[in-house]
Amino acid sequence: MNHSALPSFMYTVASPVGDLSIAGEELHVSLDGCDSGMTYGGYFSAIQDMLAAEDFQALHLLAGLMGFFALPCQVHVRAEKHGALSHPASLELIWPNGTKAKYAMLVAVSPGGRAALRREALVLDHLREAYRLPLLPEKLFFGENEAAAFLIEPWFSGFHEFHLTSGGCFQLWDHDRGLRVLSAVQVQQAFFLAARILTLFVDSDSGACIHPWSHAAGDFIIRNEGHDVDVRLTTARGYGPLIETDNALSALFIFVLDLGLRMRLDRVDGVGQWAWLGPDILENAVRGFFAAVSERAGSNDRGVDGLQTMARLLPMFSAQELVQGSQALLDRFSPGERDVLVLRLEQHCLELFAILQKMPKELYSPR
Repeated sequence: MNHSALPSFMYTVASPVGDLSIAGEELHVSLDGCDSGMTYGGYFSAIQDMLAAEDFQALHLLAGLMGFFALPCQVHVRAEKHGALSHPASLELIWPNGTKAKYAMLVAVSPGGRAALRREALVLDHLREAYRLPLLPEKLFFGENEAAAFLIEPWFSGFHEFHLTSGGCFQLWDHDRGLRVLSAVQVQQAFFLAARILTLFVDSDSGACIHPWSHAAGDFIIRNEGHDVDVRLTTARGYGPLIETDNALSALFIFVLDLGLRMRLDRVDGVGQWAWLGPDILENAVRGFFAAVSERAGSNDRGVDGLQTMARLLPMFSAQELVQGSQALLDRFSPGERDVLVLRLEQHCLELFAILQKMPKELYSPR
């Protein structure tokens, strides 16, 4: 290969005030949220090594998706955020003619994180084949080296995390155009669409669903266009029923209860104390569930019968039955989440009961 054609690499860290360049001594700073001792320098080196491995196999694959035979002349690697299991980065590829393409790369360092990333790559492949919905990332490339595991996916352009602020409003974390407040209608749309997405991927015959997920972790991202929003789910860490049972309806019942609880949990400013969201959030999540069931029935989805049955049964459960079912889920939440849930569980189930009584039958009846 002509070494003059090899790409140059640039490294930055995303922040609310713009990209922060990182070089020199800054490369020796420990990677945020990583307890393995990896530094930013080690993080960026691991990414570059993976992209250069096997004669730049990953970069050639991404270039081919853009219709290029040649490698990009520059690769901008930006550390985007840090989670418990992975440290996402963005890759911006730039060619001499000015063409640019952006991709997401999840980087897992710990043994647990690496195992989770391998599992996620398999789950994404399964869900794409089974449902063919453009609501989840597509696995473009998966690889590992001694330092980390890597999963490359398309970049959801214009989509950003959103979280409750200490002032009680929801803020869109747009690092390109600046942080901005979402309207009440946009927030309601966001939670409606998030619940719809999760329900569209439920296996009605077994109760298998995407899990675990967390709004507080930034798993749902939104793009606001005018007064409307669009939503995507950024991860599918696992897929299966939430409980071990031969009764699919029991698994579907637990799915709905888990959905209602998790939609009401967020962290203040995305990283602060746990917060409990209002009944309007719950109602829009419930509406998203029923709307997805109706949508699947209307599209002649042969696997929707169990979901339709559950939708018809839900308004028949008493508030106490909702409490009993929800209590069985508490061990699936973190200690901080449980502290919030336990004090509010009975009131939550009363609110859920009231919301279910209002759901119009046309939302889930066969068409």
